Amino acid sequence: MEQLAYLGLGLLALLAHLWALGDRALHHDETLHAAYSWFLYSGRGYIHDPLLHGPLLYHIGALCYWLFGDNDFTARLGAALAGTALTLTPYLIRREIGRLAALAAAVYLLISPVFLYYGRFIRHDIYSVLCEMLVFAAIVRYASTRRPAWLYAGALAFGLMYVNQETSYLFLLIMGAPLALAFLWRVYRPGVAVLGALAVAAVILAFVLPGEALVDGGHNATRDPQTGEMQFTPGPLFGWRPLETDDNGYALRIRNRADNDGGRGLLANLGLYLQDLGKFVGHPAVLLGLGLGLATLGGLWWAIWGRGGQSPWRAAREGGDPVADVFASLGEGRRWLVALAIFGAVYALFFTAFFTNLLGLITGTSGSLLYWLAQHNVQRGGQPRYYYLVQLAIYEPLLLLFGLIGFGLILWDTIRRWRSPAFNIQHSTFSILLIAWWAVGALVIYSWAGEKMPWLTTHVALPLVLLAAWAFQRSIQGAALIDPETDDPTSPPSAFSLQPSAFSLQPSAFSLFAALFAVILALCYVLMTAIVGFGESALLQPWAAMLFGLLLLALLTVGSGLRWGARWAIAALAICVAVGGALYTARSAYRLAYQNGDTPVEMLVYTQTSPDVMRVVRRLEEASRRRGNGLAMPVMYDNETVWLWYMRDFSKAQRTPEQLAGPPGDDVMAVLMLDENLAQYPQNRQLLDGFVIQRYPLRWWFPEDQIYRLSPGWHDAPLESVSLLGQLLRAPFDRDVDARLWKFLMFRETGYPLGSSDFVVAVRPEIASQIGVGLGGALDGANP
Repeated sequence: MEQLAYLGLGLLALLAHLWALGDRALHHDETLHAAYSWFLYSGRGYIHDPLLHGPLLYHIGALCYWLFGDNDFTARLGAALAGTALTLTPYLIRREIGRLAALAAAVYLLISPVFLYYGRFIRHDIYSVLCEMLVFAAIVRYASTRRPAWLYAGALAFGLMYVNQETSYLFLLIMGAPLALAFLWRVYRPGVAVLGALAVAAVILAFVLPGEALVDGGHNATRDPQTGEMQFTPGPLFGWRPLETDDNGYALRIRNRADNDGGRGLLANLGLYLQDLGKFVGHPAVLLGLGLGLATLGGLWWAIWGRGGQSPWRAAREGGDPVADVFASLGEGRRWLVALAIFGAVYALFFTAFFTNLLGLITGTSGSLLYWLAQHNVQRGGQPRYYYLVQLAIYEPLLLLFGLIGFGLILWDTIRRWRSPAFNIQHSTFSILLIAWWAVGALVIYSWAGEKMPWLTTHVALPLVLLAAWAFQRSIQGAALIDPETDDPTSPPSAFSLQPSAFSLQPSAFSLFAALFAVILALCYVLMTAIVGFGESALLQPWAAMLFGLLLLALLTVGSGLRWGARWAIAALAICVAVGGALYTARSAYRLAYQNGDTPVEMLVYTQTSPDVMRVVRRLEEASRRRGNGLAMPVMYDNETVWLWYMRDFSKAQRTPEQLAGPPGDDVMAVLMLDENLAQYPQNRQLLDGFVIQRYPLRWWFPEDQIYRLSPGWHDAPLESVSLLGQLLRAPFDRDVDARLWKFLMFRETGYPLGSSDFVVAVRPEIASQIGVGLGGALDGANP
């Protein structure tokens, strides 16, 4: 029965991820990923560039094109299949978190707005979170079974994650830290303090002691024209110069290198690259950090293993410590060497583009790490620290609610264990504690990182899905933590069975509870809609409707507790809240993925290619075919990158500079150009004389400043001049503020126009009617 449930979920997930997959215009980043995959597919080769992340996505994209052809659907096909697979991955850890929790997590991954939207989006993140889930499953399954297959599967998954995206460094830190600490705590406890001191020293050396470069708006350092040295403000204590990664120009130079760069040979380019790399490695902070790291690891090795019969390792092994046993199993049959070989093979194959660029063996790590270390200072996106919390509150409130419950349950288990040594924490197992650490670590580290983007929300949300599902399972198994079989308050219920006394014996009672719960929610919705609709003439404030609903739910829960028991009532409430929240979540996912996917009234859409781009391109294709030459109609396009993808099939498409060198040839039927190029170079307008011109939004974006950003001085500014979030924090019971919040959450009404950067399409009059743009327009008709 369980397998049939997952099979059904898998089919639903496949349908949800493939439905209308190619109907939405490709996002700016999507067009780059699709185009570079097409370059690889069409034989133009590939060289790893961390600016566009790792090579895995491009090879999967090229494979999809080879199998099914190249179009908008197949461009996203690999991501859609990865999103489908992610939905089913909780099945792998059902023994660790509980079968009901695993099934609940799988259902949630299916209906989650974050995972459904980015599971239909050609970006690296969906592949990365799939690999993150597989690595986590491999860790907990190997810890419980010690089967080498799990170790090798984890090595393969981490290898694929590593060659896919630089978030693998953050995941390695998040997962590696607790595993190292657990090992040291059980084997050599002084090592915990030593490792902690090393971590603090590394942070100070990397982010505190180096100086600060003088940079321009692009974060490129100002350098002395004679010596090439950066101009900078010396660092504290030692007056050190900045790290080279303070200069974004250095990061762009060090990020990759072709074997034949500049017409030189492999060895010559290797020498030049190592010379550039040495500028970073030769910094005193880096040298000191490397020395401290090697010395610390060497000291720990000697303290744990190097003292012969008196070593802590030997004592732990003889004492049968389970953590030591797990780590010792890595050496059986040289398992760790096999796992390392698997990782190394994946690394070498992809970063060298299957041995076509051998310098990728070095730049795969050095280029990726240093480039993205530099982007921490650049802070692309410029989002606030609370960015991911806002995203989760809007799209995944159910995760936040049950995630907090999960942390509370873990804390409660810990307190009970301290109070009663005999209390056996069956629920807060190693797996659950690792998930909780993962959830906190991901939220903290991604909120701290300089670059914050909406797609990175997937990395923050994934561990919360698992924790929330486990908390939901705990809630309906019995809030009082009394085992249904023994009725012993000191023994928590079984992790793998539902509590029979909760619902199976009283279906009519639960049906009544659920019906009343649904009526209360419906009344609140109708009341809130009426209050917001009537505006100032409404007798009640919007917050009164929410308070009314909460009071009714409290009365329902208390009354049910008095009739059927507190444990029963809390479990019933948990199920109803989960189902009600799931309906809101699924509705949000549907609107985001299928209705508003290319219209940035959604915060997750961020900046999106407008539907007009795809529509104009399709009309040009149709006009070309009507002329009887397939896609051989001559067209011109400028430096905008989206045209790399959308113009690829036009056999006579020409790329032109921003400033036209002369009038287009008589055979050129259409010109696509950024509106800014038309405005910056007035001669472009003159050279397009005789064309019919119309302006359209190229990409448009969500009104961030008006919705969630807190500008300086927002505490004291007039209320109407601050963002919706600022208004909510300052006046949570204001009628207009609550009404705006309701309209945004329910209907995505921002109340503000969308920002955009535009493009113009200039077509010959004879095909203007076929394109359907600019009818009746003139040269100055580039305005809408």
